[in-house]
Amino acid sequence: MIYALTADISHIEEEGVFDATLIEFDGFESVTFHKPGIDYQRERGAPEVIEFVGNLKNAARLDHLFTAPRGLLLLSRRMMGVLESVGPFRHRLIPTVIYAERIKSLVRDRFTGQRTWHAVEDPTLKNEDFVILQLLEETDCLDRERTLVKGVPFHQSRAGLLGKEKARPLVLNPPVGGFPPVFSVPELSFYCFSEEARQACERAELKGLWWRPQR
Repeated sequence: MIYALTADISHIEEEGVFDATLIEFDGFESVTFHKPGIDYQRERGAPEVIEFVGNLKNAARLDHLFTAPRGLLLLSRRMMGVLESVGPFRHRLIPTVIYAERIKSLVRDRFTGQRTWHAVEDPTLKNEDFVILQLLEETDCLDRERTLVKGVPFHQSRAGLLGKEKARPLVLNPPVGGFPPVFSVPELSFYCFSEEARQACERAELKGLWWRPQR
C-alpha cells in the first residue's frame, strides 16, 4: 500500500485555525518546496529559515502540523529520524522556527504579514524542532495505462497533476529494490509514503499523522 500524508486535525475545533501560520515573504505564493529540481531559496527567494507563528503546545506534542498555507510539509525532526531509519532517499531539510502566538504582533507585521526586526531570544517563545521536507529526485513509476482517472487511463485523460485519491485506481510500478520510504512521482501533487514508512512511524508512536491510502 502507498499512502499520502495529511495532518490529523481532530484537535482543531474551529474553521480557519491552524497549528502554525506562515510569516510571509516576497514570493511566498510560489514556494512549496515540492519540486525536486527547484532550489527555492536560491531561485525563488525563500529565506534560509522559514518562520511561522503557531501553537507551541501543539508543536510540542505533534510530529506533523496543520499549516497555512497547507502545501508545506512541516514534520518534526524526530519523524525525519524515523523515516531515515527505514531506508535512503535523497532529500534536504529546510529549517523552521515557530514563534508563540502571544508574540505574533511582535514578529509578524499586521499590515504586510511579513517578519518584523524583533529578535526572539527566549527559547520558551519558539520551537525549532520542525523542518520542511523537500525530496531531491523523482521516481518515474506511474502506470499510465492502468491508472484510471474517472474511468479513463491516465495517458488518455488529459489530466495534469493528480491530487490525493483522484486516481481510482492509482497504480505504481515498484522500482528495482522497492519504493523508498518517501518518494515523489512527477504526475502527483503530493509525496508518497511506503507501507514500511507508515509502520515505522506507528511503531514510534508519532502523533498528528493521517495516512490516506492511495491504492
